[in-house]
Amino acid sequence: MKKEKGPLLLLNLDKSGPPTDPEAPAAPVSMQSTGAPHPPEVLAFAPTERRPWLLGDVLRLLLVFLSFVVAAGFVLVLLPQPTADKMTQDLKTRYGTAGQEMISLLYLGDERKDSEFHIQGVIRNITTAPLEKLDAAVRLYAHNGNILETTIIRMNKETIAPDEVAQFELVYPNYKDEFMKYAVEFKLRDGGLVPYKDMRTTR
Repeated sequence: MKKEKGPLLLLNLDKSGPPTDPEAPAAPVSMQSTGAPHPPEVLAFAPTERRPWLLGDVLRLLLVFLSFVVAAGFVLVLLPQPTADKMTQDLKTRYGTAGQEMISLLYLGDERKDSEFHIQGVIRNITTAPLEKLDAAVRLYAHNGNILETTIIRMNKETIAPDEVAQFELVYPNYKDEFMKYAVEFKLRDGGLVPYKDMRTTR
C-alpha cells in the first residue's frame, strides 16, 4: 500500500522557520498584494490625518488676528497727530489714578502781538514733595497735521513747592501762520514725562 505524499508540506521546507502544522489554521494573508487597505494601518494613521486640519485652523486664526493688528496700526498712522495726542491724554485721564498725577494744568492760552505769537500756561504742584526742574514741551502742528517743531520751555521757577503755582511762556517771533494748532506736555529735565490733570476753566 502506497503512502500519500504531501506536496504542500514539502514546499514549506524551502522557507526558514519552524515547520508548519498542516492541521493548524491558515495564517492571515496580507492584503498588500491585493491592493486592499490593511485595517491596522488605517487605524494607526487615522489620528494623524486630523492634525494638518487643526494646524490649518490655528494658522487661519493667527492670520486673522494679525490682519486686525495691521489694520489698527494703519488707522493710527493715518490719524492726525493732534487727534492721537488727544486720545492719549483722554486715556491717561480716564484710567490714570490721582497718585500718578503730579501737576494740574490750570491755564493754557495764546495771543498774537504784532508779529509774535505767545503761548502761556499755568500749572500747580499737587504732590507733597517739591518738583525740581520741570519743563513744558510745546508741540507746534502745521496745517496738514504734521509736527512742525517741538520747543522746550523752562518754568519761571526751578523748584515748585507743594501746592505752589508756576507758569511758562513761549514767544514765536515773526509768526506768519506757520502753525494752526499746538499741544503741551510736561517733563522733568533729568527724567521722563510728568502726568498731569487738566483743570483748565478757559480753553
